[in-house]
Amino acid sequence: MKRILIGVTYYLPNISGVSIYAKILAEELVKKKKRVEILTSKYKYNLRDDEEINGVKITRVGGWQIGKGILMGKYPLVSFKKIKECDVINCHLPSLESFWLALWAKIFRKKLIVTHHCEFGFSGTIGNRAIAGLSFLPHFFTYLMADKIVSYTKDYAINSMYLKIFRKKITYILPPIKLEEGEKNFDFGKGRVVAYVGRIAWEKGLTYLIEAMKNVAGKLVLAGPYKEVVGDKTYEKIKERLGKNIVLTGPIEHKNLKNFYKKIDCLVLPSTNNLETFGIVQAEAMKCGTPVVASDLPGVRVPVHMTGMGEICELENANDLAKKINIVLNNGKRYYQKRSKKLEFFDFKKTVMEYEKIF
Repeated sequence: MKRILIGVTYYLPNISGVSIYAKILAEELVKKKKRVEILTSKYKYNLRDDEEINGVKITRVGGWQIGKGILMGKYPLVSFKKIKECDVINCHLPSLESFWLALWAKIFRKKLIVTHHCEFGFSGTIGNRAIAGLSFLPHFFTYLMADKIVSYTKDYAINSMYLKIFRKKITYILPPIKLEEGEKNFDFGKGRVVAYVGRIAWEKGLTYLIEAMKNVAGKLVLAGPYKEVVGDKTYEKIKERLGKNIVLTGPIEHKNLKNFYKKIDCLVLPSTNNLETFGIVQAEAMKCGTPVVASDLPGVRVPVHMTGMGEICELENANDLAKKINIVLNNGKRYYQKRSKKLEFFDFKKTVMEYEKIF
């Protein structure tokens, strides 16, 4: 039985694109008779150090918060012990601690696969800039030691400060899109519904979306974690702007997202920098027949270009964002459903199959 160690800074119960990605990959590999262990952070004191969920063993290491990153003092020793027990190491970056997994992998001659989700740029919050500085060299050497690097798209890779250096190592694999039949029903009342799904965080461009809605006839639903977003206080900045036509739902269980997407008229992903590399939620919405408006960012614009199911808006431009949302609402869902193409590429089974090949 192949033994796989997945290193990811945040895992369940944290909700993010990266943690959901790692969850789907790990649990599907277990179904294929692989032994999978997650090595992650104990980012809340009340989380268990060790547990097993759906066949996946989870080990958590405590540490100190720095922006979106965590310094884990015991990580070098814990990872040293774990590496000796596995055959393949899969690091999910960004991850300040990934360097240790890469180093031990090379020393013990284990296969090292790095999955690039995004990278910390030197912008945004003080915490983000601090973690960008601290992580630059560890990330660089992790990519240097990798046998293979997984990137979502070529569009993002050629614009990445890391990936464009290591192009010969890159394998392009679209993220795993898995939608379940949830039980929860959603009722947003009369009128058209524009929605955002994700963490309420500074890099998501939500201030521009809220401003854009002044010129859109419809309700805005913001779905995602907002009170306990690690290293971010965006909710404090926007809460006074919420009202009758702007609703905050909190996080929605992933199994219920399919029903959610079917009830909205347009999904918007107005992200503003390269912490967003693709936007898994927009691929999920498209699979449910819902069009999207996405920022003109490398990688983020790919799902719309691939499928034709939406519009691309200018970065940090509330007026253009409103314009594109109105185009989608006026065209209607059926218009985008009729011209949609290549939706079959968004499939978790394809993603897992590609990982099995490189593992």
